[in-house]
Amino acid sequence: MNFKTNPLEQAFRRPNVNLRSNPFTNQCWTALSHTLPALLYDCCLRLTGRKPRMMKTITRLHKAMMVLEYFTSHSWVWSNENITMLIGQMSQEDKKVFNFDVRQLHWAEYMESYCMGTKKYVLNEELSGLPAARKHLNKLRNIRYTFNTVLVVLIWRVFIARSQMARNIWYFVVSLCFKFLSYFRASSSMR
Repeated sequence: MNFKTNPLEQAFRRPNVNLRSNPFTNQCWTALSHTLPALLYDCCLRLTGRKPRMMKTITRLHKAMMVLEYFTSHSWVWSNENITMLIGQMSQEDKKVFNFDVRQLHWAEYMESYCMGTKKYVLNEELSGLPAARKHLNKLRNIRYTFNTVLVVLIWRVFIARSQMARNIWYFVVSLCFKFLSYFRASSSMR
């Protein structure tokens, strides 16, 4: 969520994390979510005469993900009984000197600081570019919503609209959309 409110400057897609325990579904999701868009983008770059770069980036990303795959695809159970016992036996002065009680940590603020620090010190991005990066992220969101809508419409038209009943439902929904748009235009011109 923090990278959505404080996005990276040159984001290609909206940030999203999906952890899966099944290796097959993980590979399918990776192919659909990473490899296919990278291939399409590289094809567009080739068609416009520019050098393709996304597959190289995705390959590097997948290598980094493979390092963490064991830890992200298994469940882990941790016990903090020893830490709790140690904190219970410490004096107030020791608790101030050795402050390692994470229960006092405000996680939302910590994660925001972590993301901003990563943005500034690891990626060397200026914080003054945040408004432009937010606009770019909103543009990516709108592109994704438009793509998903067009995809649903195409799937509906190709696969579902074979029957007369589905065709009637389709025409009803489209007429409602046009009525809504005409009402919206009429109400916005009255202001």
